[in-house]
Amino acid sequence: MAGICLTSIRRGGAGCDHRTVTVNLDGTVISLDIGEGQLDNMLWTDVEKEEFVRLGLKRLRTLGLALDNAVGLVTNGEEGTNVKQYMLLTRDITKTNIGATYVDIPPGLNGERSLVEFTGCSQFRAIMNMNFIGVGPMHLRIVRDGDSTVLYESPNINAPTGEKELDSNWQPLPPAINGLTLIRVQGKSVTVTDGPIFRRCILLVK
Repeated sequence: MAGICLTSIRRGGAGCDHRTVTVNLDGTVISLDIGEGQLDNMLWTDVEKEEFVRLGLKRLRTLGLALDNAVGLVTNGEEGTNVKQYMLLTRDITKTNIGATYVDIPPGLNGERSLVEFTGCSQFRAIMNMNFIGVGPMHLRIVRDGDSTVLYESPNINAPTGEKELDSNWQPLPPAINGLTLIRVQGKSVTVTDGPIFRRCILLVK
């Protein structure tokens, strides 16, 4: 896993370049006293670049890599993408008379809550497929289990009726949502007798 910056705190308040920066590297949290001025004054010549690559290879060796198998691997940074995908809903669920207050969409115990790892993430994206059956307007939201802290709440979902694919696009992660977290997906309608069919809900985080 890539080294992920967890915090960057100005030691002397706004305008101070003296910072404490913490990074999670392979499960070890490393704290640095550093500033942008200090980084700007560091050399970045071929010598430093060579040392950077050497240290990247050293890290891989500590993780058990044989250099014969290094071809095609990322030496510094992360393999592939840092986007994680969680399936919150994977089957059709009809919510007959859904009501005007939020209810869990999956019918199982505790709304069939999902465990999501938000550590190191700063953005999320929610995608929902549904069949709009009713008058609306309808709303969807994703909340933290236990206290219903809102991760995302949709704007009005309005007519026309029929199949819809709803996409929040990339949004900043609320500061209150962090770490390994149980979440639930919920829905409601202003028209209590609506009976939408929810088909799929995907949560992406990065």
